[in-house]
Amino acid sequence: MTNFSFFFLVLALVISGCTSTQNVQEPEAADEIAPVQPEPTQREAPLANTDWKAMSILGKPAGSAVSTLGFDAEGRVAGNGGCNAYQGDVTLEGNAIEFGMLATTRMMCPPPINGQETVFLEALGLARSWEQAGDILELIDETHAVVVRLTRQ
Repeated sequence: MTNFSFFFLVLALVISGCTSTQNVQEPEAADEIAPVQPEPTQREAPLANTDWKAMSILGKPAGSAVSTLGFDAEGRVAGNGGCNAYQGDVTLEGNAIEFGMLATTRMMCPPPINGQETVFLEALGLARSWEQAGDILELIDETHAVVVRLTRQ
């Protein structure tokens, strides 16, 4: 190590070791400490932080592939179509729902699983509203037909 490099190493260590001190007064009694109040947050959407498994897709029972749908609190969805993982944006306003473009992985799947995955992802794109009754979630298209029926995981 050259003297020049050694100088900068020592200088960096000296600078990082410098701290500032502030006069902080300790409370006299524990009951004088005010509890920290959480910041007010926007009311969480009813589907936020829920996970679902498809029971039927476009009126037909889901096959052997497990197609899932999960909602987070930030307006995103993620799941598995049956073979490939997917994620994307979702807009929820009341009972209206609209899925944005979904990004998927590109694994090769056997034809029956690939077929179910394709239909499942297309059905999500058809959804315009949703209804929930207990542990059942239905995604409904513009003609009021159920395009996907899911059960809570």
